[in-house]
Amino acid sequence: MTTSRVSAATVAGMSTDLRIPPIAARELRYSPVGLAGAALLTAGAAFIHLAVVPEHLDEYPLFGVFFLVVGLVQLAAALAVALTPNRPRLLAVAAGTLALVAVWVGSRTVGLPVGPEPWEPEPVGVPDVLCEALQLMSLAVLGGLIARGPRVRVGHPARTALAAAPIALLVAAATFAGAGAGLSGMPEAFSAAPASADPAGTPVTALVAPPSAAPVKAFTLTARTEVIGGQLAYTYNGTVPGPELRVAQGDRVRVTLVNELPVATTLHWHGVRVPNAEDGVAGLTQDAVAPGQSFVYDFVAADAGTFWYHSHQDTGNQIPAGLFGALVVEPSGGRVAEDVEHTVLLHNGPADTHAVGVNGTTGDLALPARPGQRVRLRIIDAVSPEMDGAAEAPVLVGAPYQVVALDGHDITGPELLGPQRLALGMGQRVDLVFTMPASGAVRLVDSRIPGTPSALQGFFGSPRRADETVTLGSGAPPAAVDLVHLPVFDPLRYGVAGPDPDTGPAAMTAPVVLGERPGFHDGAIQLVHSINTFASPDVPPITVHFGQLVRLHLVNNTGEFHPMHLHGHVMSVLDVDGRTPLGSPPRLDTVLLWPRQSIDVAFLADNPGIWMLHCHVLVHASMGMSMTVNYVGITTPFTMGSRSGNVAE
Repeated sequence: MTTSRVSAATVAGMSTDLRIPPIAARELRYSPVGLAGAALLTAGAAFIHLAVVPEHLDEYPLFGVFFLVVGLVQLAAALAVALTPNRPRLLAVAAGTLALVAVWVGSRTVGLPVGPEPWEPEPVGVPDVLCEALQLMSLAVLGGLIARGPRVRVGHPARTALAAAPIALLVAAATFAGAGAGLSGMPEAFSAAPASADPAGTPVTALVAPPSAAPVKAFTLTARTEVIGGQLAYTYNGTVPGPELRVAQGDRVRVTLVNELPVATTLHWHGVRVPNAEDGVAGLTQDAVAPGQSFVYDFVAADAGTFWYHSHQDTGNQIPAGLFGALVVEPSGGRVAEDVEHTVLLHNGPADTHAVGVNGTTGDLALPARPGQRVRLRIIDAVSPEMDGAAEAPVLVGAPYQVVALDGHDITGPELLGPQRLALGMGQRVDLVFTMPASGAVRLVDSRIPGTPSALQGFFGSPRRADETVTLGSGAPPAAVDLVHLPVFDPLRYGVAGPDPDTGPAAMTAPVVLGERPGFHDGAIQLVHSINTFASPDVPPITVHFGQLVRLHLVNNTGEFHPMHLHGHVMSVLDVDGRTPLGSPPRLDTVLLWPRQSIDVAFLADNPGIWMLHCHVLVHASMGMSMTVNYVGITTPFTMGSRSGNVAE
């Protein structure tokens, strides 16, 4: 047998060929996942900084240039970290990021020494919070890379990509949200009707009540804070609601608003056909009244009826906080014919905005009335509903009644009714007249009709709450009724048909299509509420000429209620889902659209100005469901936006 032998030289040669190189000769690298994460986080912050450049250029050019330079430098830093990392570069990127975080903290706490308002802290918004979150995470990753240093790495591209994927998704989502919010931020200064070179143009400030010999009714409303129900409230003259203002038709009404609040505010006269300069819309007809300042509103009460007043600055916060009250205009011949008259103002509870209060109380409100007396109830819906826009639905039980007025406008030939639900959107009013029974009490029970939340709304529908009541008279209360199954009052089939001043041929028809979609608005991620696919302030206005009869085709493509309120005018309801009025023509300033409903209305363009047309569900208006009706030749010197501080909704 022959044995094969391997020489020592051969073994030595094999040993030399298979030897692993020494560590000093191997490549040392930083963690690929860490580098990818730091680069992505830095780039995400860069894109958010670049997205807010236009906004800051308008606000203060130096800030705009600063954000442009920062964004570009951060993009370059991200590339350097990803492609050519070394300790000095990582330290430089970390130091720069830390400096940016420190500047942001200073700007939000003590303010900066430069800018439009030196040493005034800036508000915190969605874009900057997301940007700072990305920068803080990048600091953490950069710190880990610097502390651990480069190490021997075995390349696994697929494993690296898989490990970096969660970071990439997180950065992509935060960058999309931050940049989207930054690009859709509240405008610095938006004018609904800017002045032009046309010498024939008329500013809204010139649209005032002419001098007259009418009797003057003067009031002072002081807006100030008070603790009510254990909660800090905004009040007029220390109460919620504010004091009822009562005047006669034809009176000259002069109201001085004194602002002792810590924020700016205004007064709007809901449903009253005032001259445009007195409409009280911040950024449209005036600048909001600053803390410590005052403003005088002066107009003639042209129409008798039930109206109300409220702030039209930051309405989504100021009305629920307490800035509202009733305005009653009695007929020129004196008080109404009824023996007893009560105003019932429904509103959010002082301590719980999900509850409903009545005239400043919660629970049952007792009002005086004697057997046999004729009673008028002026019901005002000032309840700010949740996302579904749930309509209030008061029901009168214990006596037959008549609906004698809607939105302050009389109904011809009102008929007696039994218990029905009176669907009211926020801002609407209804006057009821009835005779007290020989014995027992009459009760008004406030229920609600919720909308149908869409898949996009999820759980944003109105929470359940107890039904509030108002009891008139003494004695046994009326028997309870099944509110849910009661019929809903139909204004199209009520009263006696008669002539309507707004049923002639219209000079124009304008669509007003209401929709919703997830997106960005005013620097935040929202369920954007739109008119004709746009959200305020980008909704194109409806432009009218004085004297035109204008028809609006209102279409609700959502599952929510939308009470659409037109300032300064009265609308005639012409058609509801193909049904035309057979009774007294409904005349309204706030039209309630039920889910998926369409309504045609008409109004006479007889009050020049720049007028708001918006949903009176306050959260819907703040999310974009607002526009204007602009008369040709009318301009405004006022602007809405962060620079002026005028925020109408």
